[in-house]
Amino acid sequence: MAHTVFRNCLLLDCTGADPRPASSVIVEGDRITRVGSGRELDGAKDAAVIDCDGRTLMPGLTDAHIHAAIIETDPGKMRRESAATVAFRIKEVLEQTLDAGFTTVRDAFGLDWGFAQATARGYVRGPRILFVGGCLTQTGGHGDWRAAHDNDPPAVGVHGLVALPRVCDSPDDMRRAARDILRTGAHGIKIMGGGGCMSPTDQIEHTQFTIEEMAAACYEARTVGKIVLAHVYTPDGIMNAVRAGVRSIEHGNFIDEESAAFMKQAGAYFVPTLTTYFAISQYGEAEGIPRHMLDKINKAKAKGLESLEVARAAGLKICSGSDVLSSMQPLKSLELGLKAQVLGAHAAILSATRTNAELFGMADQIGTIEEGKLADLILVDGNPLDDIGVLQDARNVALVMRDGVVMKNRLGA
Repeated sequence: MAHTVFRNCLLLDCTGADPRPASSVIVEGDRITRVGSGRELDGAKDAAVIDCDGRTLMPGLTDAHIHAAIIETDPGKMRRESAATVAFRIKEVLEQTLDAGFTTVRDAFGLDWGFAQATARGYVRGPRILFVGGCLTQTGGHGDWRAAHDNDPPAVGVHGLVALPRVCDSPDDMRRAARDILRTGAHGIKIMGGGGCMSPTDQIEHTQFTIEEMAAACYEARTVGKIVLAHVYTPDGIMNAVRAGVRSIEHGNFIDEESAAFMKQAGAYFVPTLTTYFAISQYGEAEGIPRHMLDKINKAKAKGLESLEVARAAGLKICSGSDVLSSMQPLKSLELGLKAQVLGAHAAILSATRTNAELFGMADQIGTIEEGKLADLILVDGNPLDDIGVLQDARNVALVMRDGVVMKNRLGA
């Protein structure tokens, strides 16, 4: 069994404790086996010793809302690519995500089961992938990407590669689609509970799906111990989703005190995705995104930081997701800096480590540096508590370890 000793690190273990200088961590196989201070852990037999030279050792970052398969903002342009080209472009996204320090991601629809399998087997150098496959949308909802004049059936994806939205218009439709997605081993079910910025025929203020429709998908997920996540912006949409059994609210830019309290009582997690609005607002015109979509983006962007204030005041469990698309995929780490404006650096980092791990149902495996947990670790130049910006540049991530395997190492380069 391979042994690795990290010595002389500034340990940011993400349990909530202050960082500890001159610390050491031992990894055996895929697990963290000892955490201590000084040099007393340096003597593990046959160990590979990594001198951290005072760098920060912390858990691998996680992102609860990515779309690795959305490599174009224009669905038609993506469909004109060959499946092989799409696959290689997705591979590039995943490698870049890993190099930025993300060791676990939840793909919030689009990436099908094949890349999760390929990454787990080591064919792709990427983060651990929790996939949900295709999302569930109503006719004309966020996820029905047909223009108003388009009467063709919704596009289908590529099995095992790209999973596109499934149009559902009854509880039975939802139940059937949820069962089929869960059949593939999906981490959970994604539903579109309201209008969206990047859909052609709805508004972000719209509520979508009935409570009964959403409850059918939630029931199916719950029976196999899985979670349902819902795209939704408005207080009414949030409360409808929570009533139906949703426990992961995505975006939520217009959340208010009443809907936040409702979420708190139900034990739901909040996954704000601030980065995508800032990124699309800045780069969307160059991407060819239509003006009416950019107007919706800017409306959501204007409420993003305020939603975080509301969630913090309500005591919600705040997670971290970026929701970046196409050429903006490398901006995932920007989410930490945006959250830090409201939460502070330490809480922002905890949202992307410990709290996300709870959301994923993996708190006993990842999210903190503690004995017995998986060795998902990153070594970072500088102290992100002093300057969270160091996490926003992949060049500052000197080493990435996932499952005890070093997957990036520029020490000595």
